[in-house]
Amino acid sequence: MPIKDWADGERPPASDLNRYPLQQVHVIKAADESIASSTTMQNDDHLFVEVEAGTDYWLQAYLIYEGAGEPGGDFKVGWLAPSGTTLDWMSDSFASTATATSGAVSRTYQTLTSLPAPGTQGAGVGLVCMPRGVLRIGGTAGTLRLRWAQNISSATPTILRAGSMLRLRRLTT
Repeated sequence: MPIKDWADGERPPASDLNRYPLQQVHVIKAADESIASSTTMQNDDHLFVEVEAGTDYWLQAYLIYEGAGEPGGDFKVGWLAPSGTTLDWMSDSFASTATATSGAVSRTYQTLTSLPAPGTQGAGVGLVCMPRGVLRIGGTAGTLRLRWAQNISSATPTILRAGSMLRLRRLTT
């Protein structure tokens, strides 16, 4: 469906307000964040949004990261959401066994409790993970948060870069 432009002063019908991208939210990471020598999942400082009870969303993220070369820290990624939430998603990222900046990409089905670990290629080598999927919020509103850590403890920091982004678009029937 194309994006619609309304004329100044035009009053769109309610059906248009339910179908057009006015019902989306996004957040952009304002600063780099790093984790070294830790496999403990932590909440990201910037990538979180409020979600409504009983609502479905299309989730998309654009995560710019780097870390130690193989065998190295990798980038373990997951989500924290309100009780009763389900998430069907994929990480769309390099497999943890990748040994170059091009190669095998993981599009394996994940759930809310999954913790895929996209590979890293060395300090200063930026990579991208593009998670996307359908988020279904149960009866409890709250906050959806990106969580991440190193998959293998490494003194070389795993860094999630400024400019990374999280976007939710409300799905309507």
